[in-house]
Amino acid sequence: MAEEVRALDIEVAEERPTAVHVRGTLQEGYRLCLWSRVASRVLLPIAEIEAENDTALYENLREVEWWKHFDPSKTFAIGSSQAPRSAFPSHYWVQRAKDAMVDSFREHSGARPSVDKRTPALRFHLHVGERRHELALDFSGEALHRRGYRQSGGKAPLKENLAAAILYLAKWPEAAGQGVPLMDPTCGSGTFLVEAALMATNCAPGLIRDHFGFESWLQHDVPAFERELADARAARKAECPALIFGLDASETALSSAKENLRAAGVEQYVSLALRELANAEKPAERGLVVCNPPYGHRLGEEGTMFLFYQALGDVLKRVFHGWTAYVLATPGNIKDLGLKPARRHVLYNGAIECRLAEIPIRGVTKGESPRGPAWRKPSEKAAMFANRVKKNKKKWSRWAKQNGVECYRIYDADIPEYNVAVDQYPSKAIVHVFQKERDADDETAKQRVQDVLLTLPEALGIDAADLVVKIRRKHEQGDQYARIAEQESEVVVSEGDLRFIVNLEDRIDTGLFLDHRIVRAYAADRCNGRRMLNLFAYTCSVSVAAAVGGAKQTTSVDLSNTYLDWGKRNYEANGLDPSKHRFFRDDATRWIAKNRNSFDWIFINPPTFSRSKMSKGAFNIHKDHKSLIEHAMRNLDRRGELLFTTHARAFELDPALRKRFQVSDATKQFVPPDFVRYPFQAFFLRP
Repeated sequence: MAEEVRALDIEVAEERPTAVHVRGTLQEGYRLCLWSRVASRVLLPIAEIEAENDTALYENLREVEWWKHFDPSKTFAIGSSQAPRSAFPSHYWVQRAKDAMVDSFREHSGARPSVDKRTPALRFHLHVGERRHELALDFSGEALHRRGYRQSGGKAPLKENLAAAILYLAKWPEAAGQGVPLMDPTCGSGTFLVEAALMATNCAPGLIRDHFGFESWLQHDVPAFERELADARAARKAECPALIFGLDASETALSSAKENLRAAGVEQYVSLALRELANAEKPAERGLVVCNPPYGHRLGEEGTMFLFYQALGDVLKRVFHGWTAYVLATPGNIKDLGLKPARRHVLYNGAIECRLAEIPIRGVTKGESPRGPAWRKPSEKAAMFANRVKKNKKKWSRWAKQNGVECYRIYDADIPEYNVAVDQYPSKAIVHVFQKERDADDETAKQRVQDVLLTLPEALGIDAADLVVKIRRKHEQGDQYARIAEQESEVVVSEGDLRFIVNLEDRIDTGLFLDHRIVRAYAADRCNGRRMLNLFAYTCSVSVAAAVGGAKQTTSVDLSNTYLDWGKRNYEANGLDPSKHRFFRDDATRWIAKNRNSFDWIFINPPTFSRSKMSKGAFNIHKDHKSLIEHAMRNLDRRGELLFTTHARAFELDPALRKRFQVSDATKQFVPPDFVRYPFQAFFLRP
């Protein structure tokens, strides 16, 4: 940032780790707001205070003539920062500063300004030091990285000022002036592309914004600002001296990039292409690759992200000989590229510590593998895994066809070294990788995952693009149903006479528990003319089966509106009217405790552990199932039946329930043959 300030012909008074102090005129302040690509904010000091307590701060700030800065009819807000060694609570001092400003206005004119934390007319910033403190006008207003062109962000978009800083480190302005092209092969919503085009055309980023904080300041010098605006407009180039390219495999991401480029007024300077990373091509003999690939911090990506970086390293080496790549990623991801950086810059993307790796790319030499050192082949043991999958595929596909089943498990950690499960769906196959915390950095664990992913497509007879990978690990509460993508890849699958909507990619679970297949068939057979209750209903598949079987009424209870709505669509997929059935969004344990209706058949499949804002406390199946079942049995008709299932490990039904009710173990009856290796438990309870 200091270099940028000097390039704007403004004096740098002091450089600090998080700020550059500038000595200049008001007009130069306007220039900073218009032209700075890397600053977060521009602050204009108003009061410097030495205070050892909040009372001294208050008294000093009350003496400031605030009415010379803004009208009391305008709203204001105060942000804050704090020196590392400061012992003062900044949030409390901010409140005292607000009191001082308001009281100063009231004493002067009897009027008082109001605070608006969201959209104030004027923002101030209080820096709380050890003894010396500073209150400044937030001259720029809203953070400068919010240029105003972002119409759509996509997943975890890079901040604009960080993207600009990376382009400075890549020396893009100089390269663009020499006609050197730039490419982002994982462009996402196009932040690098927009910032690169703005730099190459010498467009001040502030020209895109529609407002600055100083425009509501009473001492704003309009003519001086208009002069800077005119100079900035005149400096903008009509043509871009270098080619800029963006690639992405996602149509949604490219659509977002196109919208953002158009909003920034640079769409004509950038070429976009829908293309897989493996199909990238270099448009010139030399150039810059700048990219911010995914880090794998989203649920479901961590265990396989190394494969993406291996592929990226492979593409860079095979395709971009003579270019220089600048890759922003975590240190572990950089290692997986398999390419040696010439330099590494430590940067923070929000709270994530990253490295910007500068990699001069040397192409494949004679005798070297065309895939480069980053590419790994399946191990010798992989053939054992592939053969088992082929054998199972033949067996279970024949069985599924005979039983009218489209979705089934092919492989369930049959070989201990390959702790994965593989589920076959009509259009794709899902591989569940069961990961321990240490596996993410374990090279042997990585090799096994790679064995699985490299051999499965051929073993299953499918295209690699039709293999969906999901990481299963010990999760935080809520992760088991968490959204992990935005593909909206829904399909309708058949299970005998039943139809269900599944989403294969967007969540850890697809919306259909395949191992409850026999439970659904039993519900359809058992519930004809009966009243059925489904607690923890999820997407209501068992309720739908009961309704298809002629249930007089089904009642589904779940905490999630998303899943209850999904359940209603499952009813419609089977030609049923969901309005004739009952759905309750509520905590199942609370709902059943207060319910007074009677049911003929109750199904309960609770989570092992859950916590929600709607619940008074956490639910733990091991200690809470007794109370849950007792409440449910109170609502069961004397001739009725309750089916309780659980996937919890080491689960034991409370002995008191066996004494009070008729209990029988139904596990063997309900676990389908493709899930016998790791079955759930099932119990019948009758009055």
